[in-house]
Amino acid sequence: MPKVSVVVPVLNAARTLPECLMGLARLDPAPEEIILVDNGSTDQSLPLLHAFARNHTAAGTRVLQEARRGAAAARNAGLRVTQGDVIAFTDADCAVEPAWLAYLTEPFKDASVGAVAGRVVASSALSTVELLSALYTLQLPEAPARHRHWTPWGGGYPTANLAVRASVLRALGGFDESVGIYGEDYDLCARLYEHALEIAYVPTARVFHHHRTTLPGMLRQSFGFGRSHPYLLRRHGTEGLWIDLPGRSFLCRRWPVRAWVDLASADKKVLAMLALGGAYAPALLLLPMYAAWLSIAASRRAREAGAPVSASAATGLAALLVLKSAAMTVGRWWGSVKYGALCL
Repeated sequence: MPKVSVVVPVLNAARTLPECLMGLARLDPAPEEIILVDNGSTDQSLPLLHAFARNHTAAGTRVLQEARRGAAAARNAGLRVTQGDVIAFTDADCAVEPAWLAYLTEPFKDASVGAVAGRVVASSALSTVELLSALYTLQLPEAPARHRHWTPWGGGYPTANLAVRASVLRALGGFDESVGIYGEDYDLCARLYEHALEIAYVPTARVFHHHRTTLPGMLRQSFGFGRSHPYLLRRHGTEGLWIDLPGRSFLCRRWPVRAWVDLASADKKVLAMLALGGAYAPALLLLPMYAAWLSIAASRRAREAGAPVSASAATGLAALLVLKSAAMTVGRWWGSVKYGALCL
Protein backbone atom coordinates (compact mmCIF):
# COMPACT_ATOMS: atom_id res chain seq x y z
CA MET A 1 0.00 0.00 0.00
CA PRO A 2 1.35 3.50 -0.81
CA LYS A 3 1.99 5.96 1.98
CA VAL A 4 -1.38 7.57 2.72
CA SER A 5 -2.23 10.85 4.39
CA VAL A 6 -5.82 11.23 5.58
CA VAL A 7 -7.25 14.76 5.59
CA VAL A 8 -10.50 15.65 7.38
CA PRO A 9 -12.01 19.17 7.35
CA VAL A 10 -14.05 19.99 10.47
CA LEU A 11 -16.62 22.70 11.18
CA ASN A 12 -18.96 22.50 14.19
CA ALA A 13 -19.14 18.72 14.00
CA ALA A 14 -19.22 17.81 17.69
CA ARG A 15 -22.32 15.64 17.17
CA THR A 16 -20.68 13.32 14.63
CA LEU A 17 -16.97 13.82 15.30
CA PRO A 18 -16.56 11.10 17.99
CA GLU A 19 -17.79 8.44 15.56
CA CYS A 20 -15.55 9.84 12.80
CA LEU A 21 -12.46 9.80 15.02
CA MET A 22 -13.24 6.31 16.30
CA GLY A 23 -13.29 5.07 12.70
CA LEU A 24 -9.95 6.70 11.95
CA ALA A 25 -8.41 5.11 15.06
CA ARG A 26 -9.48 1.65 13.88
CA LEU A 27 -8.03 1.84 10.37
CA ASP A 28 -6.11 -1.27 9.40
CA PRO A 29 -3.71 -0.70 7.77
CA ALA A 30 -3.14 2.62 9.47
CA PRO A 31 -2.30 5.70 7.39
CA GLU A 32 1.05 7.44 7.41
CA GLU A 33 -0.60 10.47 9.02
CA ILE A 34 -3.98 11.95 9.89
CA ILE A 35 -4.45 15.70 9.34
CA LEU A 36 -7.50 17.18 11.08
CA VAL A 37 -8.28 20.72 9.91
CA ASP A 38 -10.60 22.83 12.03
CA ASN A 39 -12.30 25.51 9.95
CA GLY A 40 -13.42 27.88 12.70
CA SER A 41 -15.61 25.68 14.89
CA THR A 42 -17.49 27.33 17.74
CA ASP A 43 -18.70 24.12 19.41
CA GLN A 44 -16.61 21.44 21.11
CA SER A 45 -15.01 20.19 17.88
CA LEU A 46 -11.55 21.66 18.48
CA PRO A 47 -11.14 20.19 22.00
CA LEU A 48 -12.24 16.82 20.63
CA LEU A 49 -9.62 17.06 17.87
CA HIS A 50 -6.81 17.95 20.28
CA ALA A 51 -7.79 15.13 22.64
CA PHE A 52 -7.71 12.65 19.78
CA ALA A 53 -4.31 13.90 18.61
CA ARG A 54 -2.85 13.54 22.12
CA ASN A 55 -4.04 9.95 22.33
CA HIS A 56 -2.98 8.91 18.81
CA THR A 57 0.56 10.19 18.42
CA ALA A 58 1.68 6.91 16.83
CA ALA A 59 -0.65 7.55 13.89
CA GLY A 60 1.06 10.87 13.12
CA THR A 61 -2.06 12.85 13.94
CA ARG A 62 -1.92 16.63 13.58
CA VAL A 63 -4.52 19.32 14.20
CA LEU A 64 -4.49 22.43 12.01
CA GLN A 65 -6.65 25.54 12.14
CA GLU A 66 -7.68 27.23 8.89
CA ALA A 67 -9.29 30.66 9.22
CA ARG A 68 -10.49 30.89 5.62
CA ARG A 69 -13.95 29.39 5.57
CA GLY A 70 -14.89 26.56 3.24
CA ALA A 71 -14.13 22.87 3.01
CA ALA A 72 -11.95 23.51 -0.05
CA ALA A 73 -9.72 25.89 1.92
CA ALA A 74 -9.53 23.42 4.81
CA ARG A 75 -8.58 20.53 2.52
CA ASN A 76 -5.95 22.65 0.77
CA ALA A 77 -4.49 23.56 4.18
CA GLY A 78 -4.19 19.87 4.93
CA LEU A 79 -2.70 19.16 1.51
CA ARG A 80 0.07 21.68 2.06
CA VAL A 81 1.50 19.76 5.04
CA THR A 82 0.91 16.17 3.95
CA GLN A 83 3.77 13.81 3.17
CA GLY A 84 1.92 10.81 1.75
CA ASP A 85 1.91 9.58 -1.83
CA VAL A 86 -1.90 9.45 -1.73
CA ILE A 87 -4.23 11.89 0.01
CA ALA A 88 -7.44 10.27 1.27
CA PHE A 89 -10.31 12.59 2.14
CA THR A 90 -13.35 12.04 4.31
CA ASP A 91 -15.59 14.36 6.33
CA ALA A 92 -16.30 14.92 10.00
CA ASP A 93 -19.84 13.58 9.57
CA CYS A 94 -18.52 10.28 8.19
CA ALA A 95 -17.22 7.10 9.83
CA VAL A 96 -14.82 4.96 7.82
CA GLU A 97 -14.71 1.18 7.96
CA PRO A 98 -11.47 -0.46 9.25
CA ALA A 99 -10.41 -1.74 5.80
CA TRP A 100 -11.27 1.56 4.07
CA LEU A 101 -7.74 2.43 2.99
CA ALA A 102 -6.90 -1.08 1.83
CA TYR A 103 -9.76 -0.99 -0.67
CA LEU A 104 -9.34 2.68 -1.54
CA THR A 105 -5.66 2.41 -2.49
CA GLU A 106 -5.73 -0.88 -4.44
CA PRO A 107 -6.55 0.73 -7.86
CA PHE A 108 -3.54 3.05 -7.66
CA LYS A 109 -1.44 0.13 -8.93
CA ASP A 110 -2.71 1.27 -12.34
CA ALA A 111 -0.76 4.38 -13.37
CA SER A 112 -3.73 5.71 -15.37
CA VAL A 113 -5.78 6.08 -12.17
CA GLY A 114 -5.53 9.57 -10.72
CA ALA A 115 -8.13 9.15 -8.01
CA VAL A 116 -10.26 6.49 -6.34
CA ALA A 117 -13.75 7.03 -4.98
CA GLY A 118 -15.54 4.83 -2.48
CA ARG A 119 -19.16 4.32 -1.57
CA VAL A 120 -20.99 6.67 0.82
CA VAL A 121 -23.60 4.79 2.85
CA ALA A 122 -26.20 6.55 4.99
CA SER A 123 -25.96 6.08 8.74
CA SER A 124 -29.11 5.34 10.74
CA ALA A 125 -31.44 8.33 10.46
CA LEU A 126 -32.31 10.32 13.59
CA SER A 127 -35.12 12.35 12.01
CA THR A 128 -37.51 12.30 9.07
CA VAL A 129 -35.36 14.94 7.39
CA GLU A 130 -32.26 12.79 7.72
CA LEU A 131 -34.16 9.75 6.46
CA LEU A 132 -35.21 11.65 3.33
CA SER A 133 -31.59 12.49 2.51
CA ALA A 134 -30.55 8.93 3.27
CA LEU A 135 -33.10 7.68 0.75
CA TYR A 136 -32.55 10.23 -2.03
CA THR A 137 -29.03 11.71 -1.69
CA LEU A 138 -25.68 10.17 -2.73
CA GLN A 139 -27.24 6.98 -4.05
CA LEU A 140 -24.02 5.46 -5.33
CA PRO A 141 -24.10 2.10 -7.13
CA GLU A 142 -23.01 -1.25 -5.74
CA ALA A 143 -20.91 -2.18 -8.79
CA PRO A 144 -17.33 -0.96 -9.38
CA ALA A 145 -16.69 1.36 -12.32
CA ARG A 146 -14.09 3.42 -14.17
CA HIS A 147 -14.74 6.97 -15.36
CA ARG A 148 -12.90 9.11 -17.91
CA HIS A 149 -15.35 11.99 -18.40
CA TRP A 150 -17.53 14.29 -16.33
CA THR A 151 -21.13 14.93 -17.34
CA PRO A 152 -24.08 16.34 -15.36
CA TRP A 153 -25.14 12.73 -14.84
CA GLY A 154 -21.95 10.97 -13.91
CA GLY A 155 -18.23 10.97 -13.25
CA GLY A 156 -18.29 13.21 -10.18
CA TYR A 157 -17.66 11.93 -6.65
CA PRO A 158 -17.82 13.59 -3.21
CA THR A 159 -14.77 14.14 -1.05
CA ALA A 160 -16.60 12.35 1.73
CA ASN A 161 -14.83 9.30 0.29
CA LEU A 162 -12.13 10.14 -2.22
CA ALA A 163 -8.39 9.47 -2.54
CA VAL A 164 -6.12 11.34 -4.96
CA ARG A 165 -2.48 10.96 -5.91
CA ALA A 166 -0.66 13.72 -4.02
CA SER A 167 1.50 14.65 -7.03
CA VAL A 168 -1.59 15.01 -9.22
CA LEU A 169 -3.50 17.03 -6.65
CA ARG A 170 -0.62 19.46 -6.23
CA ALA A 171 -0.14 19.76 -9.98
CA LEU A 172 -3.82 20.68 -10.31
CA GLY A 173 -3.49 23.35 -7.63
CA GLY A 174 -5.70 21.58 -5.11
CA PHE A 175 -9.37 22.43 -4.70
CA ASP A 176 -11.03 25.54 -6.10
CA GLU A 177 -11.70 27.68 -3.02
CA SER A 178 -13.96 30.14 -4.84
CA VAL A 179 -17.04 27.90 -4.55
CA GLY A 180 -17.03 27.26 -0.80
CA ILE A 181 -18.31 23.80 0.05
CA TYR A 182 -20.44 22.74 -2.93
CA GLY A 183 -19.06 21.62 -6.28
CA GLU A 184 -15.34 21.79 -5.53
CA ASP A 185 -15.09 18.00 -5.35
CA TYR A 186 -16.84 17.38 -8.68
CA ASP A 187 -14.74 20.17 -10.20
CA LEU A 188 -11.60 18.33 -9.10
CA CYS A 189 -12.90 15.13 -10.71
CA ALA A 190 -13.54 16.95 -13.99
CA ARG A 191 -10.04 18.46 -13.97
CA LEU A 192 -8.56 15.01 -13.44
CA TYR A 193 -10.33 13.76 -16.56
CA GLU A 194 -9.10 16.77 -18.54
CA HIS A 195 -5.56 15.60 -17.74
CA ALA A 196 -6.29 12.15 -19.21
CA LEU A 197 -6.57 10.44 -15.84
CA GLU A 198 -9.22 7.99 -14.66
CA ILE A 199 -11.23 7.75 -11.48
CA ALA A 200 -11.87 4.26 -10.19
CA TYR A 201 -15.03 3.73 -8.17
CA VAL A 202 -14.64 1.00 -5.53
CA PRO A 203 -17.88 0.31 -3.61
CA THR A 204 -16.09 -1.89 -1.07
CA ALA A 205 -14.30 1.20 0.30
CA ARG A 206 -17.19 2.41 2.44
CA VAL A 207 -17.85 5.29 4.78
CA PHE A 208 -21.05 5.82 6.75
CA HIS A 209 -22.42 9.33 6.44
CA HIS A 210 -24.71 11.34 8.72
CA HIS A 211 -27.01 13.54 6.65
CA ARG A 212 -28.55 16.85 7.75
CA THR A 213 -31.05 16.37 10.57
CA THR A 214 -32.97 19.67 10.36
CA LEU A 215 -35.12 21.18 7.62
CA PRO A 216 -33.10 24.45 7.36
CA GLY A 217 -29.87 22.45 7.13
CA MET A 218 -31.25 20.21 4.40
CA LEU A 219 -32.62 23.17 2.41
CA ARG A 220 -29.31 25.07 2.63
CA GLN A 221 -27.46 21.99 1.42
CA SER A 222 -29.90 21.44 -1.46
CA PHE A 223 -29.57 25.10 -2.45
CA GLY A 224 -25.79 24.71 -2.41
CA PHE A 225 -25.90 21.59 -4.56
CA GLY A 226 -28.14 23.39 -7.05
CA ARG A 227 -25.88 26.45 -7.08
CA SER A 228 -22.90 24.27 -7.98
CA HIS A 229 -24.53 22.82 -11.12
CA PRO A 230 -24.16 25.97 -13.30
CA TYR A 231 -20.61 26.38 -11.99
CA LEU A 232 -19.69 22.88 -13.10
CA LEU A 233 -21.54 23.16 -16.40
CA ARG A 234 -19.80 26.42 -17.21
CA ARG A 235 -16.35 25.05 -16.48
CA HIS A 236 -16.63 21.51 -17.78
CA GLY A 237 -19.86 20.89 -19.66
CA THR A 238 -19.98 19.97 -23.33
CA GLU A 239 -21.85 22.56 -25.38
CA GLY A 240 -25.47 21.60 -25.88
CA LEU A 241 -28.77 21.25 -24.05
CA TRP A 242 -28.80 18.61 -21.31
CA ILE A 243 -32.35 17.48 -20.54
CA ASP A 244 -33.68 15.31 -17.73
CA LEU A 245 -37.13 13.81 -18.31
CA PRO A 246 -38.92 11.27 -16.11
CA GLY A 247 -37.18 8.01 -16.92
CA ARG A 248 -34.89 9.45 -19.59
CA SER A 249 -31.97 11.87 -19.96
CA PHE A 250 -30.27 13.06 -23.14
CA LEU A 251 -28.02 15.71 -24.68
CA CYS A 252 -29.11 17.78 -27.66
CA ARG A 253 -25.82 18.93 -29.20
CA ARG A 254 -27.40 21.14 -31.88
CA TRP A 255 -28.09 23.92 -29.39
CA PRO A 256 -25.13 26.40 -29.20
CA VAL A 257 -25.47 26.77 -25.42
CA ARG A 258 -24.43 25.19 -22.16
CA ALA A 259 -27.76 24.50 -20.50
CA TRP A 260 -29.20 21.84 -18.22
CA VAL A 261 -32.95 21.52 -17.75
CA ASP A 262 -34.28 19.07 -15.16
CA LEU A 263 -37.95 18.35 -15.83
CA ALA A 264 -37.98 15.18 -13.73
CA SER A 265 -37.73 16.74 -10.26
CA ALA A 266 -40.73 16.71 -7.93
CA ASP A 267 -41.07 20.50 -7.73
CA LYS A 268 -41.14 20.84 -11.54
CA LYS A 269 -43.93 18.29 -11.76
CA VAL A 270 -45.93 20.17 -9.11
CA LEU A 271 -45.41 23.45 -10.99
CA ALA A 272 -46.52 21.83 -14.24
CA MET A 273 -49.72 20.58 -12.61
CA LEU A 274 -50.43 24.01 -11.12
CA ALA A 275 -49.89 25.64 -14.51
CA LEU A 276 -52.15 23.09 -16.16
CA GLY A 277 -54.73 23.66 -13.44
CA GLY A 278 -54.66 27.40 -14.14
CA ALA A 279 -55.69 26.72 -17.71
CA TYR A 280 -58.07 23.87 -16.90
CA ALA A 281 -59.26 23.71 -13.29
CA PRO A 282 -60.12 19.97 -13.14
CA ALA A 283 -56.43 19.25 -13.82
CA LEU A 284 -55.73 20.31 -10.23
CA LEU A 285 -57.01 16.88 -9.22
CA LEU A 286 -53.67 15.60 -10.43
CA LEU A 287 -51.98 17.19 -7.40
CA PRO A 288 -53.45 14.92 -4.69
CA MET A 289 -52.92 11.93 -6.98
CA TYR A 290 -49.27 12.85 -7.41
CA ALA A 291 -48.89 13.44 -3.65
CA ALA A 292 -50.29 9.96 -2.99
CA TRP A 293 -47.92 8.45 -5.54
CA LEU A 294 -44.92 10.22 -3.97
CA SER A 295 -45.94 8.95 -0.53
CA ILE A 296 -46.27 5.38 -1.74
CA ALA A 297 -42.92 5.56 -3.55
CA ALA A 298 -41.21 7.01 -0.45
CA SER A 299 -42.72 4.31 1.75
CA ARG A 300 -41.52 1.58 -0.61
CA ARG A 301 -38.02 3.06 -0.79
CA ALA A 302 -37.83 3.31 3.01
CA ARG A 303 -38.99 -0.29 3.39
CA GLU A 304 -36.39 -1.52 0.91
CA ALA A 305 -33.72 0.40 2.86
CA GLY A 306 -34.73 -1.40 6.06
CA ALA A 307 -36.37 1.67 7.60
CA PRO A 308 -40.14 1.18 7.19
CA VAL A 309 -42.30 4.22 7.98
CA SER A 310 -45.95 4.87 8.81
CA ALA A 311 -48.39 6.34 6.28
CA SER A 312 -48.15 9.78 7.91
CA ALA A 313 -44.33 9.66 7.88
CA ALA A 314 -44.41 8.68 4.21
CA THR A 315 -46.58 11.71 3.50
CA GLY A 316 -44.05 13.85 5.36
CA LEU A 317 -41.24 12.38 3.25
CA ALA A 318 -43.17 13.23 0.08
CA ALA A 319 -43.63 16.84 1.19
CA LEU A 320 -39.96 17.13 2.15
CA LEU A 321 -38.92 15.76 -1.24
CA VAL A 322 -40.82 18.56 -2.99
CA LEU A 323 -39.20 21.15 -0.70
CA LYS A 324 -35.76 19.65 -1.20
CA SER A 325 -36.05 19.67 -4.99
CA ALA A 326 -37.46 23.23 -4.91
CA ALA A 327 -34.46 24.43 -2.88
CA MET A 328 -32.14 22.85 -5.44
CA THR A 329 -34.02 24.54 -8.29
CA VAL A 330 -33.71 27.95 -6.58
CA GLY A 331 -29.99 27.27 -6.14
CA ARG A 332 -29.72 26.49 -9.84
CA TRP A 333 -31.44 29.76 -10.75
CA TRP A 334 -29.09 31.70 -8.47
CA GLY A 335 -26.06 29.87 -9.85
CA SER A 336 -27.21 30.44 -13.43
CA VAL A 337 -27.03 34.20 -12.86
CA LYS A 338 -23.71 34.01 -11.03
CA TYR A 339 -21.88 31.66 -13.40
CA GLY A 340 -23.54 32.33 -16.75
CA ALA A 341 -24.67 28.78 -17.56
CA LEU A 342 -28.39 28.02 -17.65
CA CYS A 343 -29.57 25.40 -15.15
CA LEU A 344 -33.26 25.02 -14.39
